[in-house]
Amino acid sequence: VLLLAGPAAAHVTVQPQGEAAKGGYATVNFKVPNERDNASTVKLEVTFPTDHPLASVSPQPLAGWKIEVTKSKLDTPLEVHGKKIDEAVSKVTWTADGKGIEAGFFQQFPLSVGQLPEDSDQLVFKALQTYS
Repeated sequence: VLLLAGPAAAHVTVQPQGEAAKGGYATVNFKVPNERDNASTVKLEVTFPTDHPLASVSPQPLAGWKIEVTKSKLDTPLEVHGKKIDEAVSKVTWTADGKGIEAGFFQQFPLSVGQLPEDSDQLVFKALQTYS
């Protein structure tokens, strides 16, 4: 499965660590460069695709960042490992506790995600990067 970050003014990208096989689980990294000389990146919001919801999304703790995971009800429940799931993660938000990503640096924001869809070759995530 090819994972893509949606269009944004900044160049947030997402790549799997290793293989991201259809129907499987993967660890993905959202790479966020700071492209401003006069401000720090203090927040990243990643919105998940509604056409292919993911039942399992787990962020890796990051020093200096507060993480909020938002779930939403699904119009059509998913079946995962024989269980009906009626809600899925719709957004993950990282907010800096301190300076955030300073000029000239980047940060990776890792997530464990799954079960990846079997009926799609790519997922598109919308990313919103906020500067101080």
